[in-house]
Amino acid sequence: MVAVDPPGASTLAGSAGGGGALPAGTRIGEFVLDRLLAHGGFGQVYQATRSSDGRKVAVKVLHGELGGTPNAVARFLREAEVMVRVRHPNVVELVSWGTVDDGRPYLAMEFLTGTDLSRVLAEHGRLPLPRVLAILEPTCAALAAAHAQAIVHRDLKASNLFLARAADGSERVVLIDFGIAKLAAPDAADLTTSRQLVGTPVTMAPEQIAGGAVTARTDVYGLGVMAFHLLAGRLPFEDESPTIVQYLHAHARRPKLSAVAPVPAALDEVIARAMAIEPAHRYATPREFLDALRAAAADDDGALALTPRPGLAILVETRVDDEALLDPDDALIADLEGLLPIAESVLAAAGFPAVVHGGNSLLTARALDGDDPTARGQAIATARAVADALAVRAAADPRVGFVVAVHCATALCAGAAVRAGELIDVAYWSPDPSVRGVVATRAALDGLPVMGAAVSDSRVMLVG
Repeated sequence: MVAVDPPGASTLAGSAGGGGALPAGTRIGEFVLDRLLAHGGFGQVYQATRSSDGRKVAVKVLHGELGGTPNAVARFLREAEVMVRVRHPNVVELVSWGTVDDGRPYLAMEFLTGTDLSRVLAEHGRLPLPRVLAILEPTCAALAAAHAQAIVHRDLKASNLFLARAADGSERVVLIDFGIAKLAAPDAADLTTSRQLVGTPVTMAPEQIAGGAVTARTDVYGLGVMAFHLLAGRLPFEDESPTIVQYLHAHARRPKLSAVAPVPAALDEVIARAMAIEPAHRYATPREFLDALRAAAADDDGALALTPRPGLAILVETRVDDEALLDPDDALIADLEGLLPIAESVLAAAGFPAVVHGGNSLLTARALDGDDPTARGQAIATARAVADALAVRAAADPRVGFVVAVHCATALCAGAAVRAGELIDVAYWSPDPSVRGVVATRAALDGLPVMGAAVSDSRVMLVG
């Protein structure tokens, strides 16, 4: 972590909530602690002042209970080694390091005022393309500097990009948290066990999930995930279960960014290549990815000229228990890979083109000229036809289930094509994971002579 100055940051006295917080005024090396900034699972971060010149720094101290754990201490010191080797304007600066009186290691880093990118996304949603390119430019430069030193960050995500504000109001993008960075040099010690996953499950590259070797292309995968996240305001693969998300990263078709964000369709191929399952199929370097992204961004196909219209959507999602995905066999994978194409064929024939391929889901949608109860009734009939086709699919695996959901809402359209809007923001209306069968939202059922049965999710009714 790196120091931030969040609204309402607490002083040290009584604010740590356990874990052996050091009191204000404690001297660590040449620094005096001012207040606690953050308290995580690996250590605590304090704002501190250097006695010699009054410089503000962020001091990260390993948790007391981890001080006697050789692996934890080695990983903590590895972060210092990485920051010493990677000196770059867009990488957090290491000021000094040493040990506390009780023997725990500490790192003193530059103090940054501003916010991390995850907070920006939480407050504002997806970012415009020029803004994303401006953020990724220095990020790629920082990664290039790390890769030149045989260092792989392997935990790229919005919360690890900090937007630092200078006194003059200028902004500097800073890559932070090298706590799980990997030294790719042949003689570098591996600080993880063979069964330990290192990284953030929702953004991990397939080789990380499999426990394989990580390279610069692992960070390219992370850049692809981050670009998707920043431009869409959501991650490429989302599910309540981390196991399912990892399965999707390792096996699923990459979703089209232009289906969920008003960006040029040319970006789809760039993101898909950066997120290729096989590392050899990705861009070789962050700069190569950035150059491709810029070229695709220049191919503006009018995606930003969107018109609001009513629309209908039909969502198909697979349902699989987590235990089955922990060690998927060939039969399970074959059924999961074959189910959605069957649904897509039925839906396309009924006039519902695919909008988003989400790995374990398929979202189709079409625009309407106005509220059309007949069209809504036909959509429910189409959803039932999809369920009928899936029920008789060849080699159906009993561990694989599905839900087919119908929704009606406002869409943002480029001509007749649905590109964005409430209609395809499935986070607000997709059924809970426990729901199976054919369901429809209350908006889709409004005024129709369709009898629906209640299910565990009150947003939808069972209609088939």
